[in-house]
Amino acid sequence: MMTIEEMIAVLTHYKNGGKVQCRHESESVWQTFVDCDPRWDFAEFSYRAKPEPLVIYAEIMTLDGKAIQYSTKEFKSTNGGTVKKFVEVTE
Repeated sequence: MMTIEEMIAVLTHYKNGGKVQCRHESESVWQTFVDCDPRWDFAEFSYRAKPEPLVIYAEIMTLDGKAIQYSTKEFKSTNGGTVKKFVEVTE
């Protein structure tokens, strides 16, 4: 069961244009609202702001093929390494 503070936070997030996910209390899979007006039912469902994907940049060096540097911000290789962007997909 969500607290009043959690309910207010998710409703405010939705009102401000944020994406919201819900799941039935008996399920573990979160569903995303798609361009519809949700029918809020806090007794049967939990709601949350849709998480933003995690983005990590890693510089892969040709030496042993290991990632030796990472950052949560984009960067350019300074020594000829290959920069890869990894994005966690959230549904």
